[in-house]
Amino acid sequence: NKIMIREELEDQQAIEQWLSKEAGRKVEIKSPKKGEKLRFVEMADNNAKITLENKERDRSEILVELKEVLGLDKLPRKIETFAISNISGEYMVAGMCVMVDGTIKRNMSRRFKIKTVLTQDDPKCMQEVVTRRLKHSIDNGNSSGFGKLPDAIFADGGITQIRAIQQAIKDVNKEIEETAKEKNIELTEKDRLNILVFGMVKNDKHQTRALMNDRREEIQISQELLNTITM
Repeated sequence: NKIMIREELEDQQAIEQWLSKEAGRKVEIKSPKKGEKLRFVEMADNNAKITLENKERDRSEILVELKEVLGLDKLPRKIETFAISNISGEYMVAGMCVMVDGTIKRNMSRRFKIKTVLTQDDPKCMQEVVTRRLKHSIDNGNSSGFGKLPDAIFADGGITQIRAIQQAIKDVNKEIEETAKEKNIELTEKDRLNILVFGMVKNDKHQTRALMNDRREEIQISQELLNTITM
């Protein structure tokens, strides 16, 4: 088998040997300099660039649509979605899904065991988990496993879940203010959490059909965006 590439590689022989071993047959790497083979390589290179540009544009359009429909002041570059689940009312757990720049980051997904809620109370569980997540970044900065704080949070649920998350944000802000007071530090608005919260409205098949704000208003979004945020 032959692999045609635009530029010559360093350690090409070693790479050919490794590829041959992995493929179970001889693999050669060629860098044509003229003729029809060079035109094929240039065409493939151009097609790859176009595909990448289209993907980047699609992600950018997703962010712009979210900013517009949600009425945000800036692009929601990081969105975290939280959901609560249980088995027969027991073994309460929460899941977190993260979208960065319009792309789901599966390596940033997290699963939480509920620690303080002993009964089936999804809003209380949501409040606990979001509080823990936010405090983790506040206490550890961007170097924490959660990275930067989100620009927006989506709740798998309606108004009660939205209010539970808003209460978690208020609780963390209160702790920030108390700590600043103890240290005699004057806070600015940038020091306080300002994260908008939205619910995910489901249809009878438990599929997201719209978003909801804290005024119970449903926000219609495109099917492409629905597919993205519910991956």
